[in-house]
Order: sequence, then C-alpha cells, then structure tokens
Amino acid sequence: MFKVFAFLKRNTKLLSHDDYRAGHVGFHCCNSRRLKNIRGYLVNIWANVGLASKIGADYDKIIIDEPSGFLNLWDGFPEVYFDDASSWSRAATAEPNRATETGLSIDPDWTLADAPLLFDPVNSSLTEFKSNHLQMNETVVISVDRPERKITKIIQFFKKRPMSDDIEFRQMVSQNYVTKLAQIDGLKGLVLNFRGPDIDSAIRDFYPDTAWHFSEQGQTERFQFASLWDGVIEMYFDNIGGFKEGRIHSAINQELLSLEKNVFSSVWYVEVDENVIIIPNRNPAPAFYHR
Repeated sequence: MFKVFAFLKRNTKLLSHDDYRAGHVGFHCCNSRRLKNIRGYLVNIWANVGLASKIGADYDKIIIDEPSGFLNLWDGFPEVYFDDASSWSRAATAEPNRATETGLSIDPDWTLADAPLLFDPVNSSLTEFKSNHLQMNETVVISVDRPERKITKIIQFFKKRPMSDDIEFRQMVSQNYVTKLAQIDGLKGLVLNFRGPDIDSAIRDFYPDTAWHFSEQGQTERFQFASLWDGVIEMYFDNIGGFKEGRIHSAINQELLSLEKNVFSSVWYVEVDENVIIIPNRNPAPAFYHR
C-alpha cells in the first residue's frame, strides 16, 4: 500500500479548531472521499483537551523532550491509502458523479474549492494552501477492532537518537519495542508507521512544480516539520482510562521506559478524534475499477 499522512493547519483567520473540525469532516470529506481509486481514508483531529490534563503528572513520566508548541503546527491529519504511488498521484482525477434514478449523473456540487478557505492559505491565496504530505511505511501490529461506538485513539510520535543507524533503529523499534508495546492490556489496535526519508515522495507528481510545497519557503517549512519526528504509532483503547491503566500502570511500563530512553531522543503523545471515512482495505485490488 501507498500510505500518506497529510498534516493540515486550519485557516486561523476564518476558523476556530472546532469550526475546522466541522468543515473538514462535515463537508470536505464528503467530496475528497471520492478521490479516484482510494483504498482507505481516516481523518484525525486533535482532541480539544491535551492528554496531560486528563492523565495528570503521570504524563510527564512517559514523554521525552516533547517539542514545544507542536499542536500549533497542525489541527488534523488525514491518512489515505492507495495501491501505489501512481494511483495516489492520479487520485485528484475528479469522479464528480452521483447515483440517481436514471443511473450515474454529473454531480454539480462536487468540489474541492473549499480547501484554501479551510486550510492554511499561502499568502492569503484563494487557490493554494499549505500542507505537510508525507509518505508513511506501515506495519499493522494488531488489527484495529472498531466497535459501533467512539473509542480512544492515541498517536505516539517518536524521533530516533541523532547518532543511530537508520536500519538498526527501525529494527529496534519494529522488533524489540513494538513487540513489547503490543503486550500492554486493553489495546484495540496497534499500527506502526515510519516516515519515508524523502519528504517529497508524497507530493511529487501530485502537486505541480510551481506549488508552494516546492518553493524555498515550502521546502524549509516542510523540512522543519518532518525533522521533529521519524514515525508514529497509532494506539486504540476503549477510553483514556484504558490507556492510563494499560500503559502507565502496566507491569511492563518500566521496561518500555527503558527501551524508549535507549532508542528515542523524543517521545510524546496526542489524543485524536478519529473519523473513519473509508475503512482501510489492504487486500490486493480486484481487476476492475473500484471505489
């Protein structure tokens, strides 16, 4: 699969965080879910209350050098799944149709023109917005069990130690660390993601060469954001109490803390509200057009 995280900051001149949530999930997703050949689509919006206020002093015991002001850099991030990079780069090919009594017909309401109003615009442009699209290499450690109710999703951001070898680091995380993390009680799902080393791999051929993303300013801002972390782990629990009990009060918490100090230079957590737009389908694509 070709998986992309797209970190997006709201248009702060027009929207509050809650306005952004409503606009992104309530309207924008209704159109963007129709991107051609999309195989999965989740939208994560950071929860209005930080984990530290919900967990208390215990939060400081499980983080390492959390970047200051990190949540000021984004309001949400979609996760999209495609079969390959080519499918992703062609995804914006419009599928502006809808089912009617006479079959499929052109949908006059299909549009993505709201994006520069919803997201952080480039120099007040009404046609272009900033984003941090990054390719992610995914490993499903525990398949996500989503009941018919809201559960809690925690995003664990991590960054490797400066002198660590990339290959050795990935082995340590994917074998030693995640294997131990998967043993905590109450997990409803566990997904490991490493950020691809090329920060342009998710935007090359998707955006034109003249886009903000390839400008000097765009390259600088995008590199600064990507340099804060090397990967994320998506963890699912019934509720915040399940995370606190399963992780902080776990019998293996000290082992996890020891591993984290040896492997990571930074570790921190963000609670997000996950919106499942299209349940990810990682099975091989059928030999016909599908949505």
